[in-house]
Amino acid sequence: MKQALLSSIFSLATFVFAGCVEKKAAPTQGQPPPTPKAANSEKAPASSVKRTAASTLRGRGGYQVVEVLDGGSLGVTVIYKGDPIPEQTEVPVDTNVDVCGHKVFTESLIVDEKTRGLKNVVVRLEGISKGKSPPATVNVNNKDCAFEPHVSVAMKGSKMDISNSDSILHTTHPYIDGISFFNLPLPPGGTPPRPRPIPRSGVMSIRCDVHKWMQGYMMVHTNPYIEVTDAQGKLAIEAIPPGTYPYVVWHEQLGEKKGDVEIVAGKPAELRIEFEAPN
Repeated sequence: MKQALLSSIFSLATFVFAGCVEKKAAPTQGQPPPTPKAANSEKAPASSVKRTAASTLRGRGGYQVVEVLDGGSLGVTVIYKGDPIPEQTEVPVDTNVDVCGHKVFTESLIVDEKTRGLKNVVVRLEGISKGKSPPATVNVNNKDCAFEPHVSVAMKGSKMDISNSDSILHTTHPYIDGISFFNLPLPPGGTPPRPRPIPRSGVMSIRCDVHKWMQGYMMVHTNPYIEVTDAQGKLAIEAIPPGTYPYVVWHEQLGEKKGDVEIVAGKPAELRIEFEAPN
């Protein structure tokens, strides 16, 4: 009897084991069998490997950094037409006069007397989704009770590095379309704050809440093909992928101009932009 009982148990165990193996081997009807993990599944696919040379930048709307092998360039000269040539005038100071007095001058319309070049004009190219790498940070300094530079450019997703070279308290308070990003107090001699990301594109207005006359601008674009003119009204944009692109020219007081420019591989293109005197 003991031998018969053991024989029955062995038969039952054999039946259960066979059923389990059969159930595991057969997929559920109507569903594909699970895909086996490939032996080399830890290797990245070819498209991912290429992204070491073409990487999508987080926070930049899908813009890709790639090596521009056959890029062209664009030189821009911006001229002021009108008489007389405007002069910078001293800004009235009513706070921290001992530090700021006789240091602050208007910067909204600066024209070179010899060349009539117009300073602080921003030129940007539209419609470029792949190209050179943008600067990681853009510095704005509180110096001589004004923002330096008065007009700067950046790409969305880059960082704003803020400093204070004066011996008094300043704040740096940026807005785009009336939306405030942050308001950083900058005590003299204090530890500089960590760079802050620029979360959206547009014309950024920068103010100091302590000194109401302090005003700066930063044009934030969706690609790095953007520059600002120097004291002679000139700028250069490099490593541009070949193609025809819309451009936008912006000045804080004189407004915008638009057009199209063709960029040829390995060759320079030139633009001459003229702004009339304000009415």
